[in-house]
Amino acid sequence: MKIAEGTVVTLAYDITSAAGEIIETSDISGPITFMAGSAGLIKGLDGRLMGMEEGQDETFTFTPEEAFGTVADAPTKTIARQELPAGDLETGQAFEATVGPGQTVKLVVHEVQGDDAVVVKLVHPLADQEIGMSARVLAVRAATSAEKAAGKAMTAPPPPPK
Repeated sequence: MKIAEGTVVTLAYDITSAAGEIIETSDISGPITFMAGSAGLIKGLDGRLMGMEEGQDETFTFTPEEAFGTVADAPTKTIARQELPAGDLETGQAFEATVGPGQTVKLVVHEVQGDDAVVVKLVHPLADQEIGMSARVLAVRAATSAEKAAGKAMTAPPPPPK
């Protein structure tokens, strides 16, 4: 079966910096499973995978816009001032925040709104960087009706109804 929009894909991968340094590898984190066309790991990945089959290997290069975006285009969020370290804040000042197990995001001060709120840009650590990716398609299958309804792959069974 070929990868097409709405198929469920399992992928082994290495993500590398422009210099070839491995940033992330499925050898450590395990393969990923996702629904093709649902904007998974990297924005530009879906289009590159379409038509590939199980067992096929490819290497891709992604521009910042195709990968993790640019600092200029990073989304903003208003947060409480107390969420950031004490002291004076200046536009452009950056902090690192943990958003999940092993996941960080850079918070860049965009606007200080008095003493109570700060507008920050949520910047991915790889923003503004070209990256490479080596990918091997481990499996391709049709999505189940539950996956189609949810718009995503379900790698674990759903909880029983209550």
